[in-house]
Amino acid sequence: MAHDIPVDVTVQALVKPVDHNLHLIIRVPLKAMRDVEFPEQGPGYLDLNRIDTTLHEAATLWIAKQIEIYEGDVRLPDPRVVETRVSLESDRSFTSYDEALAHVTGPRLPGNTQVFWDQAMLDVLFDYPIHSDQSRFSVHPGLGRLGERVVIVLRFQPPNGAVRAFEFIGDPGLVRLDPSWHQAALRFVELGFFSHPGWNGPSAIPVLPGHPVPAFSRTDSRGDGVHGGALDYADCVRV
Repeated sequence: MAHDIPVDVTVQALVKPVDHNLHLIIRVPLKAMRDVEFPEQGPGYLDLNRIDTTLHEAATLWIAKQIEIYEGDVRLPDPRVVETRVSLESDRSFTSYDEALAHVTGPRLPGNTQVFWDQAMLDVLFDYPIHSDQSRFSVHPGLGRLGERVVIVLRFQPPNGAVRAFEFIGDPGLVRLDPSWHQAALRFVELGFFSHPGWNGPSAIPVLPGHPVPAFSRTDSRGDGVHGGALDYADCVRV
């Protein structure tokens, strides 16, 4: 049975390079996995005892095939699906990388849990092979097809540094998770902050790791205000 395109979808993603693997832990609403027939039981509850194969297929089709991750300028190969889990919407495991990892590799929901497909979350642990966890990484999270309006909240945890948080609406293009100074400056130029007619702040605001992100607002040429208490990558590049 075909499912309608959900209006609002929020994706949570955690990225951490460790030795020769890059771990991506991601949470996506199950209702965004359209044209996937999840096994059901009773009045339409998910059959959690028979769902693992379907979760693996959905994770590959709707997530792994849409995300591009680069080590330097080289695109990484398709990831390995290490673990999949169904979670309740009330689960709060994605507050940190360690909690999310413990959750997605820990016990599954009991098989007798009564949850409908459109009230559950799909959690996935992907592994990508890398040369070094000290490399610079970039990601193109092409997940815009998941819904009419897709918000992606991504946190990158480098081996020896503070967590970097990003938030995007729709498709942000290629995002450098640890940009150099010239890459950060180029990103500002691409975003039009040197010439934007409604920009009411400095030409560029690079943000050093460990420093707070400044707050400001801008208005585009149509008069629509875009405000930020703390800016995401779409408006500010952390360097």
